Amino acid sequence: MDSAPSYRAYSVRVSPLRRTLRRVEALARLARPINLLLIGMTSLNAQLLLWKGNPGLSLNWNLWFVMVLSTLLTAAGGYWLNDLYDQPIDRINRPTRALWTARAGQRLLFTATFLSWLIAAGLSLLLPLKIALLHVAAMVTLGWYARFGKRTGLLGNTVIALLTGIVPWEVILLSGNTTYSVAWMIPLAAGFNFVREIVKDAEDLRGDQTYGVRSLPARLSHTTWQRFLQGLWIALIGLTLMPAMGHVFLWKTLPLFYLTMCLPTVILPLLWGLTEWGDYRFMSLLLKLAMAGGLTALWGL
Repeated sequence: MDSAPSYRAYSVRVSPLRRTLRRVEALARLARPINLLLIGMTSLNAQLLLWKGNPGLSLNWNLWFVMVLSTLLTAAGGYWLNDLYDQPIDRINRPTRALWTARAGQRLLFTATFLSWLIAAGLSLLLPLKIALLHVAAMVTLGWYARFGKRTGLLGNTVIALLTGIVPWEVILLSGNTTYSVAWMIPLAAGFNFVREIVKDAEDLRGDQTYGVRSLPARLSHTTWQRFLQGLWIALIGLTLMPAMGHVFLWKTLPLFYLTMCLPTVILPLLWGLTEWGDYRFMSLLLKLAMAGGLTALWGL
C-alpha cells in the first residue's frame, strides 16, 4: 500500500513575482490613498483659489508640483511608519490593516518610509527655505507621533491636526499671496482633522486601552466624553459658518453661494452624524465627506 502523500507535496508555492506584487499592493493600501487624494485636492484647491482671487498673479506650477509630491511622500511615509509601530494595536482595532502590515513586512515598511522621506527631503531642496524647513519639521513630527505621540492622546491629536493646516499654508508661502478663501482653509483643515482624530480615538478605544494609549475617550467618563465630542461636532458647524460671518463683517454682504454649497456638502453630513451617534467609523467617513465638500464650498466666497 502506498503511503499517504505529505502536505508539502500539495502545498502551493507563491512565486517571487506574485509575492512582490502583494507587498507592493500592501504598501499602496497602507499609504491611505483616499487621505493622500484629500491632501492633493486641498493643495490644488488652494492654488486654484489663489489664481481665481489674483487674476494677474503668475503661479509657478512646476514648483507647486514638486511641493505637492514632497508633501504626499512625507504623508505616505508617516502612514507607513505609524502602521509599523501600531501593528499590535491594529490586530485588535483594525485586523484588515494589521494583515496588510504583516504582508508588507517590517523591513519593507521601514525602508519605504526612509526612502519616501529621503526623496521628499531631496525635493524640498528645490523649494523656498521656509517650505523646506516645514517639510523637514513635518517628518520629525510624524516620526515622533508614530513612536511616542500617539500615546499622549490629546497632544498627539492636536499636533497631527496642525500638520494638516500646513498644506494650504505652504501654497501661500510658495506664491507669496493669499485670498480670503485660502486663508480660511488653514483653520478649517486643522479643525476638521482634529475632530476626526478624536473620533478615530473612540473607534480604536479597545486596542488603545489594551496597550496603554492614553487617548481622550479612555481618560474621560462616558458621559463627559459624549458631551465633549458633541460640543466639538456642533462647533464644526459653527466653524463652517464663520467664513460667511467674516465676509459680512468685512464686506457687508452675505455669501449666499458659499452657504448654499455648504448646506448639502458640509452641514447635512455633520447633522447626519448626529443621527448615527456612536457609529464612529461612519462618523469618520462623514467627516471626510464634509472636508471634501468644504473644499468645493470655498469657491463660493
